[in-house]
Amino acid sequence: MEYHRREPRFDSDQPVAVTNLEQQGLPFLGRLINFSANGTRMVLDREVQPGTMVKVEWGSTILLGEIIYCSPQGEEFVVGLELEDALYEREETLDSMTQAWTTPADGAR
Repeated sequence: MEYHRREPRFDSDQPVAVTNLEQQGLPFLGRLINFSANGTRMVLDREVQPGTMVKVEWGSTILLGEIIYCSPQGEEFVVGLELEDALYEREETLDSMTQAWTTPADGAR
């Protein structure tokens, strides 16, 4: 049986900061090893239980989602994240939103 993904997946090797949204604590570091429009695969230095909601900061992008699997691989863990929401290029997005909110409309006093 051949398996086909709904979306293309792209390889990567980028640092990420992962925050467990269900526990208080500092973000921990990992690597994003591939991604698609629906999710990511990461390598982390700690186990994260499936079902855990996390925030992933990847460059200027924030990803929110649920861990759907976590498998040990040597001293690390390979995890799959099902993407719930994303804010891409957040600095540029926030700058343009701030400008739009603070610029008076034509004819405004």
